[in-house]
Amino acid sequence: ASELKVVKNADVNTSFLPDREREERVRDMVNKLKREWIEEQDRIKNEEVTIIFSYWDGSGHRRSIKVSKGTTIERFLEAVRAMLVKEFPQLRSASSDTLMFIKEDLIIPHEATFYDLIASRARGKSGPLFSFGVQDDVRLVNDVRQETEHTHAGKI
Repeated sequence: ASELKVVKNADVNTSFLPDREREERVRDMVNKLKREWIEEQDRIKNEEVTIIFSYWDGSGHRRSIKVSKGTTIERFLEAVRAMLVKEFPQLRSASSDTLMFIKEDLIIPHEATFYDLIASRARGKSGPLFSFGVQDDVRLVNDVRQETEHTHAGKI
């Protein structure tokens, strides 16, 4: 008797079946995209941003400082302390742990970075946290209960 020969049908979709070469190509592409994304995030974190702040010791002393977006609030506060210590000797014994950065209506945690605030588009009750420029006192122009895109200087 003659035996029937089984052949593959080229019209059948086999993309759901395991394929070592295809999985390796996908894995390589995922790794390449992951590396590119990390490099892009590192580039963004190294960009400089000017932070306008007001040191509060009973009255406001407005200053600005340039830091990278990847800077933590703790390192920012240490840089601010070093900048202000000549003018305000009481800061000599202070450390960044004893200082707070208050932006809009929130105390920003020391481990947060400016990149975190910008990337997450963090918002306080009265507006954005990620806009580090400054306008005139927004409470004089607008009702505090109204959310707005304007922001005022962070307080140290």
